[in-house]
Parts: sequence; structure tokens; C-alpha cells
Amino acid sequence: MKLKLVFFVLVALLAQTALAKESVTMPLPSQIKDSLPWFAVRELSDNNTPFTKTHLQQIAQKNKRVALVYFATWCIPCRVGLKQIAAHTDDLTKAGTAVVLVNVGERENDKIIKFLSKLSLDQQKAVLDPFGRLTENFGIKNESENMSLPKTMIVDSALKPMLLIGEEGDDYIGLLKGEGL
Repeated sequence: MKLKLVFFVLVALLAQTALAKESVTMPLPSQIKDSLPWFAVRELSDNNTPFTKTHLQQIAQKNKRVALVYFATWCIPCRVGLKQIAAHTDDLTKAGTAVVLVNVGERENDKIIKFLSKLSLDQQKAVLDPFGRLTENFGIKNESENMSLPKTMIVDSALKPMLLIGEEGDDYIGLLKGEGL
């Protein structure tokens, strides 16, 4: 009987280990290793407020780091990371991490607002990047290729890129909080 219990515990631990997955990190693009280039996009709002490098600097200076979380409403894997962010917003804030959600390539404000609201992320800063200013200019994708999502870029308080994450794993929130950086 004890042998069966030990066997089942071992199988359960092995299954848990097999299901655990780490985030996939990627090399930082060479053109942004020192600092992000200038950019201008729009905030996700009714009045099309601009959002530039200056605005991002203001956010960064008040925090230890900023996570630029690239997503699209059609991207199923993006929802995994976005749900983690929604569940850990307070933890991220306490750790000094600001989150800026970057919608890639879409132009339907209402659809994006509803998507973020459904995920309880409607209070997060969100910007629209329909023309690739925060993807092509940052070297995350080339002009002629499609964007592979999800992606998250973490920058420090001086906007120096620290980490590029290509797929969120169980350690995603820890990475956003600066653990292991």
C-alpha cells in the first residue's frame, strides 16, 4: 500500500514538472541594446492621445522597469500572459513594474477596449501600434514579415532594454517583477 502511494506521488510530481514551462527569452535586437529609439503611437482612447518616447520615459522614471506587452485580440497565446498580468497587477506595482499594453496592427478601438475589459485590463495603459513603430523600429520584426506573438520587452527606468520574452511561461510574472534579471 505504501509503495503504491509513493508511486502515485512520484507520478504526480513528474506530471507537474512536465507541465511546468519556463518563458522563452530571446536575444535583444542589436539596434536597441542601449536605448529605445524615438517613436510616436496613439493611446487606446476616444481622443487619440499621442504616446511617445517622452511619455514612456515619464512612466519609466517612476518605476524600476516597464514591460511593453505586445498583443492582438486574435492572438490566443497572448491571453495567457494578459490573464497573468491581470491576476498579478498589484504584485507588479509593488515590485516597481509598470505595464504598457501594445496592440499590434489593429485599428478597431472598441473591439480592443472590450477585449481588455473582458480580461480586467481596462485600467492598464494601452497603446495602439497599427503601423509598426514599436515593433519594426525596435527590431522585433522586419517590415515585410508578420509579427510573431506574444512578445514582451522589459526596459529599465532609463529605457534600456533588459529582456525580450517570446512566450510566457510559469515564471513570466517573476520575470516582469525583475526576478532573475
